[in-house]
Amino acid sequence: MANTRELRRRIKSVKNTSQITRAMEMVAATKMKRAQNQAISGRPYKENLYSSLARLLPKIDQESHPLLVGNGSKTAGVVLLSTDKGLVGALNTNLIRTLVGSTNAIYYTVGKKGRSFVVKTGKELAGDFENRDSVTFRQAVQLTKMITDAFNAGEIGEVYLVYPQFISTLKQEAKKVKLLPISLESIETVYTKEFLFEPNVDALLDFILMHHIETQIYQALLETKASEHSSRMVAMKNATDNAKELVEDLTLTYNQTRQDAITKEILEISSASVAIE
Repeated sequence: MANTRELRRRIKSVKNTSQITRAMEMVAATKMKRAQNQAISGRPYKENLYSSLARLLPKIDQESHPLLVGNGSKTAGVVLLSTDKGLVGALNTNLIRTLVGSTNAIYYTVGKKGRSFVVKTGKELAGDFENRDSVTFRQAVQLTKMITDAFNAGEIGEVYLVYPQFISTLKQEAKKVKLLPISLESIETVYTKEFLFEPNVDALLDFILMHHIETQIYQALLETKASEHSSRMVAMKNATDNAKELVEDLTLTYNQTRQDAITKEILEISSASVAIE
């Protein structure tokens, strides 16, 4: 009976785990829907801002602004957006894989998982932010100020943004985009129509370039949050399904073991009865 007692204990333990993963799945599903709506609704604004910048740049001297040209520094800046918590499948692992081989870089991290990677690998960490449940534009502004100040000071020559792009509930891709210096070639291909700018182009240039970087980071934060909750919901659903399958297997084994024990006892009783006769 010790064997069946152990099986009962394991079945109870797996059922308790299944209840926990099921609850975490429901919580993640609720947060996922809100995060997905925010990420998707923010994309049109980013595209319109990108188009406005495309119409503005041909009207200026593109070598006149420091954010449009390089500064000669060989050090790169990397803004790494990750999660604070685990149980998100391979989300953070895929992000780290995009950074394999990166040398001579300064990191600005959002999320504990990204910070742990930078610290454990001995890389330079210039800034770290908490990945809160509520994404705010202020956080994007703070990050933008840090990287632009370092870029203008010549501490870093290029800035890259690494984050998980939300594609669907089942699919998120690690993406690496260049923030600074702003790529003129890709922007100019979007230019289509003539616009009138008030008060003038030069007055708008500083604002729109900074706002362009802020919006890219803010949208990436939204994409990261949507990817996190989607990955966690899928991971918890898989864990719940696996727990149910394990309970079924353990229950079958328990019944077989119990049946064997009963059969053995019946045989012993029958053998004893025959011996007495």
